[in-house]
Amino acid sequence: MTSCKPLADLVAECIELAKLVPSSHNCQPWQIQWYAQSVPFDGRLQIGFDPDNIINALPALQNEMWMSLAGFSAVLINLLEASGITCVVSSPITAGTNNATCEHPYILEAQLTYNPERINHARFNQIKSLLEQRYTYRGALTGNKKLAAHDRILSTVLWHSPNIEWQSIEGGKHLKTAELVARFASQDFKHAKAWRETYAFIDFSKTPNKEAERGFNIQQLMGPMSLIKRRAHQLLLNPLSMRVLAKLGVADSMAQVLSQLTAQSSQIICLCQKSTQSTFDWLCAGQKMIEMWLQATAQGLAIHPLSVLLQHPEAKAALHEQLGEEHHPLFIARVGKSDADPEFIAQFRYRAALPRILKQH
Repeated sequence: MTSCKPLADLVAECIELAKLVPSSHNCQPWQIQWYAQSVPFDGRLQIGFDPDNIINALPALQNEMWMSLAGFSAVLINLLEASGITCVVSSPITAGTNNATCEHPYILEAQLTYNPERINHARFNQIKSLLEQRYTYRGALTGNKKLAAHDRILSTVLWHSPNIEWQSIEGGKHLKTAELVARFASQDFKHAKAWRETYAFIDFSKTPNKEAERGFNIQQLMGPMSLIKRRAHQLLLNPLSMRVLAKLGVADSMAQVLSQLTAQSSQIICLCQKSTQSTFDWLCAGQKMIEMWLQATAQGLAIHPLSVLLQHPEAKAALHEQLGEEHHPLFIARVGKSDADPEFIAQFRYRAALPRILKQH
């Protein structure tokens, strides 16, 4: 046992929980470099991308990678601090600059010092519980309850921009957003490269796949399914099948179903920026996204991102026009009460093994 083992154990425990934050297709594009130091309760970590697990079939997915990594970083730092670890944080990503996802070896560096007397069990347990409860659900999100702003759950803010704010899409704009979904959601299936990438992440097994470390089970999104229904979806959603079925209108029909779910959802929320976005802004957006998701979970609400409206240029332009000139969309989602069984959904929470994420030096 090394002199730094107590701190290293705490870091590993916090990383295991932080892996529960959302990422596109649950690709988990993060990697951590850990540097133990000679002082027993000191260490240094760097958070960056794992280049082998970045999805990139569409240019807009680079923005989602920034958001995913920022959300992971924000949760990890807050968990570490709640564990009694003082984090002195710095980032090479500055306001107004644009970077490729692999341009920097890391997006955040933290010097850690463990102070056992500063442990905040209540804060740690709150974040832990909400991460374990949080899930994405593609089914109906109904009810009259709306997401309301409460005290911050992630009290430490890593990146901040005053020009990024949440907007609740109400009334006629709610229905118009559903119409945009009907108009554009089929592009998810019609873009051959993007759909091949998505399909590779879908698991169609009945029970949790013990070998799966990334991706998602079809039942995690749509609820329990019989063998026949799972096999039918596996066949119909196959990229080769979809290439033919899309020409027969199947993709458009699937878009109509999502449009109806969007129209019936209790709320649509959108994270907006007043001007065009830089890499720094996408990091700010990722931090705001995970804070919102945890807030929704704490209020008994589920989330389903409407990513198709941001991933394709024509769809994003139409959404921007609807929201208004000063509201550039960064993230949009349906919100509402889910009828899913949380325990059933939770069993499919696939996470990459710690050695694949944590690199010790």
